[in-house]
Amino acid sequence: MKTFLNLCVNASLFLIGICTCVAQTYEVLDYNFNNTPVNGVKIKTNIPYTSSSQMVNLRIEGYSYGIRAPLGINIVWYIYDGAFYHAGASSWGNDTPTVSLANEGGKVVVFIHDKVFFQRFKVTAFAKGMSEVSTWFQGWTAVDQALSGTNVVTLSYKNRFGDVYAMGNVGIGTTNPQAKLAVDGGILATEVKVKTDIAVPDYVFEPDYDLPALDEIEAYVKEHKHLPEIPSAKEIEKEGLDLAEMNLLLLKKVEELTLIIIEQNKRILSLETKVN
Repeated sequence: MKTFLNLCVNASLFLIGICTCVAQTYEVLDYNFNNTPVNGVKIKTNIPYTSSSQMVNLRIEGYSYGIRAPLGINIVWYIYDGAFYHAGASSWGNDTPTVSLANEGGKVVVFIHDKVFFQRFKVTAFAKGMSEVSTWFQGWTAVDQALSGTNVVTLSYKNRFGDVYAMGNVGIGTTNPQAKLAVDGGILATEVKVKTDIAVPDYVFEPDYDLPALDEIEAYVKEHKHLPEIPSAKEIEKEGLDLAEMNLLLLKKVEELTLIIIEQNKRILSLETKVN
């Protein structure tokens, strides 16, 4: 009997522990709209805009049907000295809408700038360890209204990864990558190495290489307004610039020019000898 009582007590304590943990996670909102919002989606919470009162992790997950994308966002914030502090977002979905936080009527508002046809999602919240009250996570609504209020902050997405393996195309700053890695913007790097199977034009220095004559180059440039083998400005504008190919073509022209200069120097020296 004693053993049975001990088991019951331990089981009760275990269940109490589970309930205490679950009580800090709140299913706060289910949203669906079978149309396209005019303004975006404003999530009106019942969390007071009060300093040092909350550390919230908000999870939004669902389906952005209009852009054929899963939606998954984690949002965190803290309110300190009357302002949102250490606020941020991360994403695990394929829709990363602009998200803002605001103080509207003394309550925290989350505004999703998406205007997506037939979007639906659920919102859960985790909050523990500050002075959070369960009633703050009740009675939330989502409406199609413009962002208003004060203390507005727009969140930046930050995700950290180790090694990344992708079988398809990867886009940075673009949702429609047309190559294995497509970047819409600048790239800052300390080193760039291009591996290529294009032959390096050292063959220019072979004895049997047919070096173009200067009068031939002059005639070509006058007619086409660019060097032989080098793509025109219109071609580059239309097709882009292949760095590996262009660098090797430029190297070839430098090598040809070097040979031409060497020949010209020989002629100059020969003329100087005859004059002297």
